[in-house]
Amino acid sequence: MNNRIGLVLMISLLPFFSQAQDSASQSAKHKHKKTHKTAKAAVVPPWAAAHNYDATAHVYFPDYYTFYDPNRGGYVYWSNGKYTFTPALPPFLEKVDMSKSRIQILKGLSLDLQPELNYPYYMQQYPADNSNNTMVPVPIPGNPAGN
Repeated sequence: MNNRIGLVLMISLLPFFSQAQDSASQSAKHKHKKTHKTAKAAVVPPWAAAHNYDATAHVYFPDYYTFYDPNRGGYVYWSNGKYTFTPALPPFLEKVDMSKSRIQILKGLSLDLQPELNYPYYMQQYPADNSNNTMVPVPIPGNPAGN
């Protein structure tokens, strides 16, 4: 009698063990998939060490009206009436020692946002000192999209 009760109990519980095992298997598959996603490594530019910058925030170069966007891995600057992105230094910065240039690290601004969309604010908060540099393209305030 005890054997029958044990057998019935085991048979009735078998589907539950099977479901638990399938769930564990599915969970392990999902974990496995997550570990194989390639995380985008933050690009740390050459000038970063001089400014104690770790590529975890946007940077504004007020004297050049240029942003460094670590999420996109490059620079955003004003060109031909709109903001333009480039992974390399903009042409007018190629001979500038960026490790000695003034920067403003924009802490608290999500890396998902594009700082150039709010450039009038940054231009006002961090005025440029580019009196010796006439090659820097100056954005037109009030036209954030460049249209």
